[in-house]
Amino acid sequence: MKLRHALLLPVLALPFLAAPPASSAAAVPILTFDEVAAGMKGTGRTVFQGTKIETFDVEILGKLPNIGPDQNLILARCSGGPLANTGILAGMSGSPVFVDGRLVGAVAYSWGFTKDAIAGITPIEEMLAVAARNETPRRTVASGLPIDPLAWLRRPDRLASFLEQRLGALAARSAAAAAPSVPLAVAGLGGAGFARVASDLERAGFVPLQAGGAGHSPAPSPALEPGSAVGVKLVRGDVDMTATGTVTWVDGDRVLAFGHPLYSLGAVDLPLTGARVEALLPSLLQSMRIATPLQEIGSFRQDRASAIFGRLGGSPKMIPVRLQLGSRLESPKTFSFDVADDPLLAPVLLYVALNGVLANQERVVGSMTLNVREGSVIRLEGQKEVELSNVFAGSTAPYYATGTSAFILHLLMNNDWTAPRITGINLILEHDDEPRTARVQRVTLDRYRVHPGESVRVSVVISPFRGPDQTLVEEVQIPAETAPGRLLLHVGNGLEVMDAEGMDDPVRPRDLDQLIQLINSIRRNDRVHLVALAEDSGAFLGGARLPNLPPSVAGILSRPRGSAGDTRLRYRGVLQDAIPTDYAVEGMARVAIEVESR
Repeated sequence: MKLRHALLLPVLALPFLAAPPASSAAAVPILTFDEVAAGMKGTGRTVFQGTKIETFDVEILGKLPNIGPDQNLILARCSGGPLANTGILAGMSGSPVFVDGRLVGAVAYSWGFTKDAIAGITPIEEMLAVAARNETPRRTVASGLPIDPLAWLRRPDRLASFLEQRLGALAARSAAAAAPSVPLAVAGLGGAGFARVASDLERAGFVPLQAGGAGHSPAPSPALEPGSAVGVKLVRGDVDMTATGTVTWVDGDRVLAFGHPLYSLGAVDLPLTGARVEALLPSLLQSMRIATPLQEIGSFRQDRASAIFGRLGGSPKMIPVRLQLGSRLESPKTFSFDVADDPLLAPVLLYVALNGVLANQERVVGSMTLNVREGSVIRLEGQKEVELSNVFAGSTAPYYATGTSAFILHLLMNNDWTAPRITGINLILEHDDEPRTARVQRVTLDRYRVHPGESVRVSVVISPFRGPDQTLVEEVQIPAETAPGRLLLHVGNGLEVMDAEGMDDPVRPRDLDQLIQLINSIRRNDRVHLVALAEDSGAFLGGARLPNLPPSVAGILSRPRGSAGDTRLRYRGVLQDAIPTDYAVEGMARVAIEVESR
């Protein structure tokens, strides 16, 4: 039998470094874990409908000491109200349990397929220790940069898999013995959008449920008290995603809830809302409450193994996302939503939200085109804008477009050098039901022997999808300083051209400025790119190309003597140009040019 928590997955326990403040303990009479004994009877408080707090009966069955470092568990049988029909409900996490008027702890765990409503209770003293932690959010990183971040951007087919792994990493933070049981109220995506992203949210350990509350002013939240329904908002606005549970303890503006972590993110800054229970969903596996988030009334400041802790008042900062989605035949619609400002959560939440909106508004099955138009950027405080514009076509276009944007956000928020402040994400998407692709068929030149400084006329034949061949003509000038010898002119798709001019080993940027510069240098797919390469004995050192070095010098400067960001260069670019098209270009062709001395 697998242990479940009543709202969210339990994660590995963290040792508590501070004792609970005396004032908190005095404000709520408590019954410690050592004092609890089998056979004790008491009551619990939770919401079964609307915002009304109701009571249920609790009988202590036993104790499980040391289930983790500084972590114990109390076993209890619950009864009364709808529990005979539903068992312990997902969403009851945090429901306070009292024995003789003293607070024992919070209902936090349950077991699937059990005949009785058996709960695991987190002792209150462990939850109070969370309230004593330092509340200052830290700009941490989720995982750091991949070894070669640009290699991922050159292979957009890998990005969906990468983000799915990051979603799975959220669930992997839970204990291995636990089964997913995370009710997440999702609004604003409609039936098609919800169906599109449900599996991704499940992969992250959630049990997504369609709910209301997005795109309008939410109803006021009632004053929180032990037993009130409460929410943690991850996405707000035209798209809304809120995990709901129950308040265990309130002392002034201080609130404890859940009795287990969200994801053990440590010090956080996430919106705290009230919640209204709309209905109960009985299930043999895991019953749950369907709840709607209410107005924001504060922020959660701690996400720890035994509880989440928040303060009433204040408004957490989130990352604003503005999406304009249109097509060639219809006027664009604008969607505004914010995602949690967290390096672990923000990229995957952006990915899921964008895919949900796309699926709700446009056809996403079969081949199509998605144009991420100019003006699509990620804005960072004190840094250059990061360009997102590109064109994707084919059956995977939606995943490529959303995956690229989300992966770039992941790179920025998880860089190795500084904690950036993301001030906004702007996306302008144009959808086309046709796959607007064109393949490069052949390349010819008006001459194949030239002198430095002379021009060459390049003719490129492309074959559009279901259209006649087209010939594109471009004049390119051989730089006057080009040394005599053979040039290879690569003509075609930006990713394939980039591979052709690539280096022997992965290249890592040295700072955030360089990372942004490298991201902005990614070539667009709706261009026929022309790059002439000459053999080289240079090196990539400290984020800069050093071309045409003596072989002995290049060997000294490159690996293994150099750092992980240095590498040898086999070729250097002599010239580059691009021909704009109305298509996502596929394929590449090569042609040789002999540069003769004068």
